[in-house]
Amino acid sequence: MAAVSDAEILSRLERLYLRMRSDPCGRNERMGEIFVPGSGVVEGGRIVFVGEAPGRDEEKAGRPFVGAAGKNLNTMLGLAGLSREEVFITNVIKYRPFTADGGNRTPSSSETKSALPFLIEELEILSPRLVVCLGLCPARALLGTGPVMAEANGKMFRWHGHDLLVTYHPSPLNFNMPSKREAMAGVFERLGRVAGRA
Repeated sequence: MAAVSDAEILSRLERLYLRMRSDPCGRNERMGEIFVPGSGVVEGGRIVFVGEAPGRDEEKAGRPFVGAAGKNLNTMLGLAGLSREEVFITNVIKYRPFTADGGNRTPSSSETKSALPFLIEELEILSPRLVVCLGLCPARALLGTGPVMAEANGKMFRWHGHDLLVTYHPSPLNFNMPSKREAMAGVFERLGRVAGRA
């Protein structure tokens, strides 16, 4: 089977994102209007990080993980000997879920369920060597189970023929708790070994 070119992968992603934007079930009145697609490298052997949903900073920038959690993710990537320029980053939900007072909120199970087929297609297009779930939302969405993060952190699963690694979301809340930050750091250091960087 012939290898798919980077240009074809990008073209397929763009077609997918266009379909997602026009899907009436893709967003609701409790979500922002700005679509935040995945971004990063698409060439072979990539690692794909999957978060929960864009926040206010991501909505403004139109890119995933550019706010406080994004800065924390950059720090963790450094522990793995990686940079954002070497990975692909996306979210389960592509619109910002917001609260009644305009803050960020966790997506509901129905919102996640609605977005899941598109996420699966996105990952099939990217065909990553490794999927890293940042937090429970993507882990539960993809695995179809309810793992407890304290138990799932650092565990590797098989998903649709791909390796799937679970760790904490690099939110300020988690990052500023020494025990969770250390647990996350351990996973990223292991990731560096898996990626051949350590």
